[in-house]
Amino acid sequence: MSKVSIIVPVHNTEKYLENTVRSLVKQTLKDIEIILVENGSTDGSLALCHEIAKTDDRIKVMHLDKGDLSYARNNGLKLATSEYVAFVDSDDTVKSEMYETLLHIAEENGLDLVYSNIMKVYDDRPPKYIYTEDEKVSVMTPKEMLIKNFTHKINVNACTMIARRTLFDNLKFPEDMYFEDRAFTFRLINATSKVGYINKAFYHYYQRSGSIVHMKNWKMYYDFAESDRMRLEFIRDSKMFTDEEKLLVSRKSSESLLRKLRHLHAKARTADQKRQFREMAKNISLIPENCQLPLKARIIRRFLKMFYV
Repeated sequence: MSKVSIIVPVHNTEKYLENTVRSLVKQTLKDIEIILVENGSTDGSLALCHEIAKTDDRIKVMHLDKGDLSYARNNGLKLATSEYVAFVDSDDTVKSEMYETLLHIAEENGLDLVYSNIMKVYDDRPPKYIYTEDEKVSVMTPKEMLIKNFTHKINVNACTMIARRTLFDNLKFPEDMYFEDRAFTFRLINATSKVGYINKAFYHYYQRSGSIVHMKNWKMYYDFAESDRMRLEFIRDSKMFTDEEKLLVSRKSSESLLRKLRHLHAKARTADQKRQFREMAKNISLIPENCQLPLKARIIRRFLKMFYV
């Protein structure tokens, strides 16, 4: 049995897929399996997946008719056989030592999950390190990692980690939703007993103008707001945080929810969108009254309280 199963959802990324897979087959950890989950592509991605699979017997191919990243990840997990699983988007790349390093940290410390850092890569300018890296390894409790997740001291991307496969026995990525990682990774951390983090950018997150995250439409704003609602609801109901800690970990998601509500209010055109906005606006009740927010966010909250809550 392989050590790490790497699940790669593939949707209309024929131009980039070979580069992605190349970074995986060149891993210094050889005992891996690569699961290409082609989902609803309209380009030549499916045929390319099968061609690539012929070049390395560690590569498996799954085909799904529905194009959805979370649906692809959830189904890819059904094929995974390794103790640990990882996720890579099919237009990104990873450093060759990523999985050997993360697995070593996990095995040495008995960890359920190990996070790493991320780098944004552009075609027309130098790469951007989102977090300053020092390559330090930290072993934490789930609570300590959740505080970092909620306060944006680490990334919330599911592609920068390895996680014990059994964690997914009772957890699934939310389907038909943008920003699914933001709505999910905190739940994954919460299901662990001990986690780790290495502050090194192994994952190269390519920034392309046509990618999904650069679209600005109603559903994208709504799903981002929904992910913030889910995070704030978790924090409110959690027994692990003190009242003071809840104020701290609520701040980023509260500010983000209010920003997205402002966009939803401006973009609502149909009766259904206006109804969805009104329902979402009610969730400002999840924001603690004493949460320290910037002035603009406080103004938005006051406006929403006056007219929609």
